Amino acid sequence: MAYEEATPLDVAVIGGGPAGISACLELAKSNSLGVALFESQAQLGGMPQTCHYGFGMRDRKRFYTGPGYAKRLRSLVQQSDINICTDTTVVNIIPGSKEEPHRIKTTTKDGFKLYETRFILLSTGCYEDARPERLIPCKRPAGIYTVGQLQQMVNAQHLQPGRRALIIGSEHVALSCVLTLRRSGTSIAGMVEEDPELQTYASVAIPMSFFFRFPIYKNTTVDEVLGLERVEGVNLVTKGNEESFKVECDTVIITGKFRPISLLLDDIAIEQDPLSRGPVVDRNFMTSIPGIFAAGNVLRGADMNDLCALEGRRAAQGILKMLQGSQLEDANAITLKAEPPIRYVVPQKIVPAQMESPIFPWMSPGVSIQLEQTVRKPVIEAWAGNEQIWECSFSKIIARTRTLLPLKKFRWDRVAPKREIVLKIRGANN
Repeated sequence: MAYEEATPLDVAVIGGGPAGISACLELAKSNSLGVALFESQAQLGGMPQTCHYGFGMRDRKRFYTGPGYAKRLRSLVQQSDINICTDTTVVNIIPGSKEEPHRIKTTTKDGFKLYETRFILLSTGCYEDARPERLIPCKRPAGIYTVGQLQQMVNAQHLQPGRRALIIGSEHVALSCVLTLRRSGTSIAGMVEEDPELQTYASVAIPMSFFFRFPIYKNTTVDEVLGLERVEGVNLVTKGNEESFKVECDTVIITGKFRPISLLLDDIAIEQDPLSRGPVVDRNFMTSIPGIFAAGNVLRGADMNDLCALEGRRAAQGILKMLQGSQLEDANAITLKAEPPIRYVVPQKIVPAQMESPIFPWMSPGVSIQLEQTVRKPVIEAWAGNEQIWECSFSKIIARTRTLLPLKKFRWDRVAPKREIVLKIRGANN
């Protein structure tokens, strides 16, 4: 495979969603930088392009529809001096040794191209676990979609996915799925959740089920999707009594269980979080390889897009600090780790003395966790070895909903430098 001579860059941003675009907008404030934004799709904007409402409050200070938010970010970055490379896929990252530039290999419709860059920002986003990853038996009939495929079909291609759909999963994105299906004219056969609790706000999901007249099957698993050429129904099994029943439908929508798109990390010696499968980062969003940063949903799976935009901005600010000669690495950084049912903590490397206390914490990336499933009456604890340094009780924590950690309340006087902090859940009553 032949490449031309490497094109030099200061910063290569990989991924043209809210995190990547927002990072570019921050970097564009420095006119002397050579910055390129690489996006594998034909158009910038990422996931919001085919979504609904409620985007942009944290970063743009107003609410947009998903397409409106993507259009605004796209317009801003197109007005800058950023070199925008759409229809371009980064296939490999080759980290440079000390004082040497990193290299990235790309492929486009015109062939392959090699770049050398001082800094890399990964903002490649996330994906949903589809039917094969969830081990759902079937004979591969037509009519099985993820939410991303559904939204692309309905919102971008203006097609109807089917006449009657069953939704698998009850995370927040399942509620968006309900609205998308109804707008397309597809009726809803039901929503299936394998846990006893919904993985979203019951105060929203239950009224929605009454309004759109569909049942919610909690504590229920999928036994098999029926049909040869097209979905004809789904066999469900209620946990506990193992009662089996069939739901008639011609479409199945598989929702949630988002994972980082982190294939580019697999061939490089970068530290990855064993729970989230994303890269481990510090408060500046730099990874374990100096000069390589990561921001947005590549760190964890799905979270709010305007929060990802703030993370992209913070990562860009870290890059600018390094360009000005600042040393971001701190030998005394403390590592945060989590135990299930906590599914991640981000960032994972912190220096307590440098942590901020924003006036409005929900408007800041901060240090946050998500739980794998909804838990009633949990107590979150922080431990430094055998020493408990913080705890907080909650009446309920909704699955995959960001919970900020008040680090200033931790008893840091009991924590030695470089010590590891472990976050746990006690007293969960599902």
